[in-house]
Amino acid sequence: MAVRPSLVLIFICAGLSACGGRLGGNSSAGTQAARPTSTAPQRAVQVAWTAASARYCAFGLNPQKLKSNYLAWERSQGASEETAQNLGTTYDKAFLTFFNKVKETPGYCSKAKIEEIRPEINRHLAGNYEPTPRVVSENDNSR
Repeated sequence: MAVRPSLVLIFICAGLSACGGRLGGNSSAGTQAARPTSTAPQRAVQVAWTAASARYCAFGLNPQKLKSNYLAWERSQGASEETAQNLGTTYDKAFLTFFNKVKETPGYCSKAKIEEIRPEINRHLAGNYEPTPRVVSENDNSR
């Protein structure tokens, strides 16, 4: 079964990734949610978000090299060539969407955001492409 890139999926994942971000404050008030099994499109979107954020905040990360490494990893996990091509398209669309979004966000590259992005870059460079578990606030009523 081929994976079809979907703008709806990209926007949903973008919204979810924004919910998991911290802009400061007390981070000890949350707990880690159980990590569900991720899908290849979710991983593509997560890697694209990291690449777009790193690129915009001048980390010197090569987004195309990260994409190549990620797609090679997906192939090593059993993804077909067609699936890898579709994931590449998903990555490209998500990267452009996120990059354009962060360009419009004043003060995006704050110290807090830099400290959020850095571990994500390091995880991806080390070959871990799983999405970061969302931190759930004890006051979060959406559970």
